[in-house]
Amino acid sequence: MAPKGRASKVCSLSRMTTTLWWVRPETFQVTPSALALLSADERAQHKRFIPEAKRHEYLVTRVIVRTVLGEMLGLAPAALNFSVNQWGRPTLLPGLALGGSNLPLHFNVSHTDGLIVCLVSSAYEVGVDTELLTRAPNLLALVPRVFAPIERAELAALPIAQQSKRAVVLWTLKESYIKARGMGLALALDGFAFRFEGERVLLEVEPALDDDGARWQFQTHLLGAHCVSTAIAHPATQPIEIKLCEAFA
Repeated sequence: MAPKGRASKVCSLSRMTTTLWWVRPETFQVTPSALALLSADERAQHKRFIPEAKRHEYLVTRVIVRTVLGEMLGLAPAALNFSVNQWGRPTLLPGLALGGSNLPLHFNVSHTDGLIVCLVSSAYEVGVDTELLTRAPNLLALVPRVFAPIERAELAALPIAQQSKRAVVLWTLKESYIKARGMGLALALDGFAFRFEGERVLLEVEPALDDDGARWQFQTHLLGAHCVSTAIAHPATQPIEIKLCEAFA
């Protein structure tokens, strides 16, 4: 359904939480009011998408971002302005902070067939990525080229039946990290590695990437046929609870 003034009827927006908003694009109805939330540049970009499904996906992505961030900031969704860094990551224009505070609002979005997610935090840099579990064969084919040696070794040591899910989890974790860093594929995917110790997800980073893996925590969630992984710039010794909310429900 189209937005009705709030991001959700059942999930209240808190200024001090980290929230993963999600929506299945096929449930979202295109209306003039939804299109009116887009900027002139966004409306032009929306028209450029030729496949109807991709055009719709783009619209819903921009609407969820504007609706959620606008309500948290106490601003009209259409009034928000964004900039992109040198690697193309969008951020709110400097100066937009949570009302009554100096806290910037961090967010990141990801979309794939059938799901759009938006991770928002008032305190920490974040990254998010989602993929269909059925994409496992495609991702397994990429393993020799994009996974770090320790990841390849641990993946190969798993029973065959578990390798498909692990490949999707690894891929979404890696994507969530490079998106949280704001550098995208400028970071070599084989320059850092994820390891698993029970429920713990550990990040090892090569010195050339100028980071400390211990300053991050990661989570993976399953939403039906989709895998969603998140990266939060806060040590795992102090776990952050992520609130999952369906947008426009």
